[in-house]
Amino acid sequence: MGAAFNNLMEEESKESLARMCCGLMDEIVTLKKPVKQYEFLNPDFLEAMNDIGRLGHEVYGANAIEARNGTSRIPRHQENMLHAYRHITAYEDGVKHDHFGDLAHQLAAVAYNCLIEFYYLQREQGEK
Repeated sequence: MGAAFNNLMEEESKESLARMCCGLMDEIVTLKKPVKQYEFLNPDFLEAMNDIGRLGHEVYGANAIEARNGTSRIPRHQENMLHAYRHITAYEDGVKHDHFGDLAHQLAAVAYNCLIEFYYLQREQGEK
């Protein structure tokens, strides 16, 4: 069927179609969002933070930060910042992370709890 269609098309329309396809492909390439580079962030640290987020997801579920009714399952301020402080203290005392068994994940847990707090702050500022 494709061959029959090609035979029916005039050479000029084939060329026009080809130019249009090339133009569309060029447009698609320019629409792709470039990957942003964060030259001041350590990829290993980001990976450890992601490990902490994954662990939180496994422990608290998909709606750990936001439950369906819009309320937090992790209390803000009272828990997030205190939890971050507990990880700082554990790190300073040389206590390895209870799940991952290293000090690096203690620091990542500090950062991840601050990330959750940052999320709430952004929501508050956006709602005002």
